[in-house]
Amino acid sequence: MFSYDGMRQHVLADDEFEVLQQLVLDSSGIVLAESSRRSLLDYLSMRMYQLHLGCFQAYSERLLEDSTELLRLINAATQSYTTFCHDRHHFRFFTNTLLPELAKKPEQELRFWSVGCSTGEEAYSLAMVAQEVLPNIDEWDIAVTATDHDPEALSTAMKGIYPLSQVRHLPARHLLRWFRSLRIGNEEYVQISPALQQVVAFRRLNLLSDWTLPEPQDVIFCRDTLIYFDMPKRAYLIDRLADSLEPGGYLFVGESDRVDIYSDRFEALGNAIFRRCD
Repeated sequence: MFSYDGMRQHVLADDEFEVLQQLVLDSSGIVLAESSRRSLLDYLSMRMYQLHLGCFQAYSERLLEDSTELLRLINAATQSYTTFCHDRHHFRFFTNTLLPELAKKPEQELRFWSVGCSTGEEAYSLAMVAQEVLPNIDEWDIAVTATDHDPEALSTAMKGIYPLSQVRHLPARHLLRWFRSLRIGNEEYVQISPALQQVVAFRRLNLLSDWTLPEPQDVIFCRDTLIYFDMPKRAYLIDRLADSLEPGGYLFVGESDRVDIYSDRFEALGNAIFRRCD
């Protein structure tokens, strides 16, 4: 017999972690950092208990045989914190500086892309803020593309249902206009309004696959995503992101992401905000 608590006491040895690193790298191109070892051990303990696997060797063999199980591991390893209007600096710039500039576009058409959108909060935030800030909003054609490799996260995003606790920090006017209250069992939730949902299109996408977007983007949010790739792949992806932007378009990345050392196609504006300059 074995227990979940007993498995949690197991230490993920160097050779075991290296096996996971290689499996994930070969499958997705994602590099598992040393800092992920602790959280991965918690996840592995839970999954081995659920699958009734008594040792790491049995679990690693399961990963080799079961692509769905490997995808679950990759999703667990790359899951990041997300909430509405996350990162005050980015959304302040987006709201107060960028949208007023984009409002001068004569064609009144805007395209935004949320890369690694997870459960959708960032994508809905972009749509919500744009609808609030742009003048004569009914005359604008706004489309937000939101992509992620995790089908479970995308399923949550498309439903647009979130715990009430995730939106308590938003202004009351946003809550009244863009969310409706729900009760599921004894818990309180909110659901994104249909008017906002129709602005956002979710799709599954592996950044290392042969992808294209149907049209250039005005703004790309790619935060806490590049850190999962090695340096050559980061350089490749940053170049692909530049190709996907309108000339003069804006790229928002994570605080630890360095764009300037990989590409000369961007001008740094501070606070991990870059503008395509080629």
